[in-house]
Amino acid sequence: MTEPYYQDDLVTLYHGDAEEILPTLSQVDHFIADPPYSEQVHGAARSRRMRSANDRGGRYGADLRRNVDLGFSHLTDEFRTFLASEAARLTKRWVLVFSDVEGDYLWRNALVDAGLDYVRTGAWIKRGSTPQFSGDRPATGHEAITIAHAKGRKRWNGGGSHAIWDVPIVLNRSRSEQSERVHPTQKPLVLMGQLVEQFTDPGETILDPTAGSGTTGIAAKQLGRRAILVERDEKHCESAAVRLEREAPAELVPVYVPQTFDFGDGAA
Repeated sequence: MTEPYYQDDLVTLYHGDAEEILPTLSQVDHFIADPPYSEQVHGAARSRRMRSANDRGGRYGADLRRNVDLGFSHLTDEFRTFLASEAARLTKRWVLVFSDVEGDYLWRNALVDAGLDYVRTGAWIKRGSTPQFSGDRPATGHEAITIAHAKGRKRWNGGGSHAIWDVPIVLNRSRSEQSERVHPTQKPLVLMGQLVEQFTDPGETILDPTAGSGTTGIAAKQLGRRAILVERDEKHCESAAVRLEREAPAELVPVYVPQTFDFGDGAA
């Protein structure tokens, strides 16, 4: 087993390839992943410069200038199948996977083929996301969150609320140390905090096999959950370790008394 790159009372971060590390892990409660997206999405990535139309006075605006290298390869069918299989093997409860909207059905099929129940496709509304420069079609305004669960009864802390999370993107000019942009596809801490709070319970363990800048781990520490993170790029491991070190661990007690909604077997 690989030695942890970083470890504290609640979070363990491994530097290495998920395909080598995940098979060595034992069961966890939840699986939250933000893997690479499709080849088309990677090819369309841009840097920021001009304000977007939904800027709202400069608060959420994103700017673009040229194609950029995200620093990692696009998702392959083989890696999708691997992650789905490991999610089904390792996870007791919820599985959440981010993807471009067009790739959601591929994740749904992979997770179901691996033996999980597909529950819902959620949406992260990306305030301040990239406009469509060509102007000949609408820009992408949200990302998909494919939501699955191990076979059996399902419970979450969101009551009857919708699977929609409306949260601004992370900007380079963020004033918060924990929300500063240190990764090209970094998810907002507010977003990950909402997902962790709604889908997991205090004291439970979350596995993030493509950890990036470690935002899932930070949310877990803030909310009294445990997390196992895996990241193959040492540069991003270092960024994640620095961010995690800044965050004082929460006590393993409920942050609030959750309202629960119990689905029947296989219910969607």
